[in-house]
This record gives sequence, structure tokens and C-alpha cells, in this order.
Amino acid sequence: MADLEPAQASRTRPARGFLSPLARQQYAAIAWVQFRTFVNSLRTRRGGLEFGAQILVFVVFSLIALGPSVGLGIGAWAAASHGRFLGIAVELWVLLLAWQFFAALAPALGGQNPELSHLLRYPVSFGSWIVLYLVYGLAAPSTLIGIIWATAIGIGIGIARPDLLLWTALTLALFVFFNLLLARTILAWIERWLAQRRTREIVTAIFLFLALAAQVFNPVYHQDPHSHPFSDVKKQDVDRVTNRIMNVQRVLPPGLAVDSIHRMAQHDPLYALADLLWLGCYTLAAGSLLGLRLQSESRGENLSEAPRRRAKSTSKLRRPTLDFSGPIAAVIEKDLRYLLRSGPMLYNLAAPLVMVFVFGGAFRGGQFTSSIRLEYALPIGMVWAFLGLARLISNNLGMEGDGIQFYFLSPTPMRTVILGKNFLYLMLFLLEAILISAVVIYRFGFPVPSVAAATLAWLLFAIPANFAIGNLLSITMPYRINMARMRREPGAAGNNLTSFCAQFGVLAVGALVIAPCAFLGEPWLPVPIFLVLAAISSFVYLRVLGSVDRMVHSRMDSLTLEVMKTR
Repeated sequence: MADLEPAQASRTRPARGFLSPLARQQYAAIAWVQFRTFVNSLRTRRGGLEFGAQILVFVVFSLIALGPSVGLGIGAWAAASHGRFLGIAVELWVLLLAWQFFAALAPALGGQNPELSHLLRYPVSFGSWIVLYLVYGLAAPSTLIGIIWATAIGIGIGIARPDLLLWTALTLALFVFFNLLLARTILAWIERWLAQRRTREIVTAIFLFLALAAQVFNPVYHQDPHSHPFSDVKKQDVDRVTNRIMNVQRVLPPGLAVDSIHRMAQHDPLYALADLLWLGCYTLAAGSLLGLRLQSESRGENLSEAPRRRAKSTSKLRRPTLDFSGPIAAVIEKDLRYLLRSGPMLYNLAAPLVMVFVFGGAFRGGQFTSSIRLEYALPIGMVWAFLGLARLISNNLGMEGDGIQFYFLSPTPMRTVILGKNFLYLMLFLLEAILISAVVIYRFGFPVPSVAAATLAWLLFAIPANFAIGNLLSITMPYRINMARMRREPGAAGNNLTSFCAQFGVLAVGALVIAPCAFLGEPWLPVPIFLVLAAISSFVYLRVLGSVDRMVHSRMDSLTLEVMKTR
């Protein structure tokens, strides 16, 4: 009997692995829970709005994907028909760069970076967790766009060369899998690096350096609109650099994929298989880096945890950062410390400044666009100043998390808390506005006095309007913000869509006032109009601020549930 016990235990022990019966049951259970959660969310008004926002995001990204896919398919067909596989290599490089750009710079989009840490509390194996992580990542916008583009390229090659259809499908499938793993890997490691304060400083310095480098090249490129800046370069130099680039790209994943298809077209299956194996090595390397990162998370790593500080003597108290007392100053200091310790939040705040640097010379061309660039560069730059703070303004209670319950126990009115948050966002907006104005003045010169006055008057209208709308959304449609990870939180789509529509309305009001006045030759007329609108928006903001306590009290349960929700 003693000899039979190990054998019987081995027969009753459930098989493990990401394709075992237990794992398949877990996948089915997760799918059922997700489906029931989706169905139950449609019973509420907010759930319906969230579903509508997700449909709109899907339609927008589908249009973004389908348009270029037609061009990529036609280009692949033309390149394969004439045997010019260099054109296919260019398309695959465009695919790779666009995929990684969307994955790394747009992580807050719907489904871009799923939050699956809650699955670690269940007996899910490490292999099953990786499979779920990749399957959830298939719904990311970057993945959908990449798959559609790769399919279009494969169809174009298959129509031109039907004999290469199967090999092209196999090669592009492996190339798509490599891009999926690479995107997941880059995003996972970016989150890990941004969780460290020293790394955030290095990333910020790199961003500023790249922005300044792009700004230096802009005047050089546009200094003479009638001549090309590289007209003095010799053809021999261009050919030499091109050959070096081609030799380098052949050993990289896009070059290996194209070379594998080209070798098979030349009836050289051994070299084609060798290129495919090298592409598989790149895929394995990307998967290994992702596995190292996910293994640390599966063992309980929490990027939001800060190292414990040593206890200090209470004989000498530390002076506060802000030298004035009161609840408003306390709220400002607390939120400021949250922002300074959050890599994703600093990332969002720095992105508009980088965009202004990079796209400082986007308007170029004839006399009409030159006048727009010179006269209206300042108000266009102010639009970017709102983008970095849009997520915080429209959800100013989302950073509190479990700490929101202390506000309800505190004798401080909620309108004072909201006022402190609005003061902080106002200071951050003024800082970004000053930096963007300096960039605009350096790039385009001082604006016309009438345009500068109209821009200032429009800001007096836009700031209270944005804060009033943001306070309403923060109470009626809140969601928990993850301060340590760059990913979309549940409930963010509806809030973000409503905030975007409100900001678009504020911008539309400014355009509808400035454009007719400029057409009628009255450049100073927008100033009094915006001042009247500023008085109205300030009145609305004060009314909303006065009603904050009543609205919070009526929605205390739902507000607490949404802000404290971890999934």
C-alpha cells in the first residue's frame, strides 16, 4: 500500500501547464466573468457611456488602420511583382516603428496595457499568466493596427506571387508575434524604469535633449523654402550611406523577414529557413526579456511601493514644503508629492512640451500657412498646455485611492479639497503655458499684440470652464488612477471621451470667435467677447464649486466604490 500511494497521488494531482485541463478551465472561467461583468455594466448609465466610448475608439482606430493598409497592400503587390523587395522592407520597417510608437507613447489607450495583477491571488500558473497577458494585449490598438497592416502586406505579396503565399504568411505571422512580444516588453520595462526616481530624471533629460535636437534641425531645414537643405550632398556619399544602412537592416527583424521571402522567391529554401530561424531568435530574446519582467511581477513586486524610510527623531520636526498652513496648502503639497513620485504622471505632463518642440515647424508652405504660423502660433501652443493636465482635471479625486475615505472623516469641506486641487493644476498649467510661450517666441518671434491679448482673454474663459467641467466629471464619473503604471483604468473611456468633447467645445468657441473677427478685419474684437465669456465661465465655476459638498454627499457610496476599486 505504501508503494501505491505515490502512484495514486501522481494520478490525482492535476496536470499543470498553460494548456492543461486546469488551465483551460481557468481560461473559460475568466472569459465567463469578463462577459458577465460586461453585461452587468450595461445596466447602468455610466456603463452604457463607457461601452459607447469604447466603440468610438475602436471605430477611430479601425479607420486609422484601414486607410494605410490599402496603400501598404498595393505597395507590396507592386514591389513583389517587379521583384523589388526593398520596398517591402521599407513597409515592414514602417510597420515595426508605428507599432512600437503606439505601444510606447500611447499606453493609456483602451486595452493598450491590461491590468492583470489581480489574477495572481488565484492559483494561476506563470505560463497561464503569460498567455493571458498576451491574449489581453491582442485587443490593444497598436496590435490591431499592426495585424491589419501585416495582413494587407501579405495579401499584396500573395496576389503578386501566389507561390510565396504560404511562406509569406508564415514569415509575417512570426514577424507579428515578434512585434507583439517587443511591444509588451518595451511597455513593461518602461513602467519598471519610470518607477525609479533617478530613471525618471534620466528619461526627462533624454526627452528634452531630443526635443532640442529636433528644434535645432527645424530652422536648418526650413531656412530656404526654395532649395533643399541637403542639395550639396554628393550622390556617392548618399550611395555609401544607403549601402551601409541596407547591410545593417538585413540583420534586423524586418530585413530578415524580407530576406527570407526574397530567398524563397529565388528558390533557395535553406537560406530562407536560416533567416526565419534568426527571426525566431529575435522573437525568443524579446519573449525572454518579457518573461524576466513578468516573473518579478508574479512574485509579488509592486511598483507603487516606496522604500521604507528610517525613523527620525521627533525632537526636530521637518519644515513643510509650503510655508503657509491650512487645508488648501496641505492638499496642494500632498498632490504635488504624488505627482513628483509618479513616473507616468510626469510622462503625461512632459509630453505636450516635447510635442511643441518636435512639431514647432509643422506649418510650412505658402503665404497663407506662413501667416497662420506667425500670427496664431501662441493660441495653438496653448492648446497643448491643456493636454497634459486633461487626465488630472477631469478626475481630480482619482489619485486618492483608498485615502478618499479620510476626506469623509475630516471636518474639511470637500469644496476646499477641490479648490486646493484646482489651485495646483492652475500652477502647473501656468508653468507649462510659460514654457510653451517661450518656445513659441523663440521659434516664431513675438506674436501680434492683438493675438496675444485675445489668447490671454481666451485663457481667462477656458481655464474656469475646464475646471468647472472637470469638477463635475470628477464627482459623477470618477475612476481610480494607477500612479505607478501607464495603462487604461476601468471607467476611464467614458470620462476621457466626455472630457475630450468638453475641451473640443471650449476650443471651438475660441475658433468661432477669432475666425470671423479676423475675416472682418477686427483683430481686437475677440478680447471683449472673451472677457464676457470669462465672466460667465467664472460664475459657472463658482456655482459648481459651491455645489461640490452636496454632490459628493449624494454620491458618496458610488464615489468611494469607483475610486477605491483596484480592477
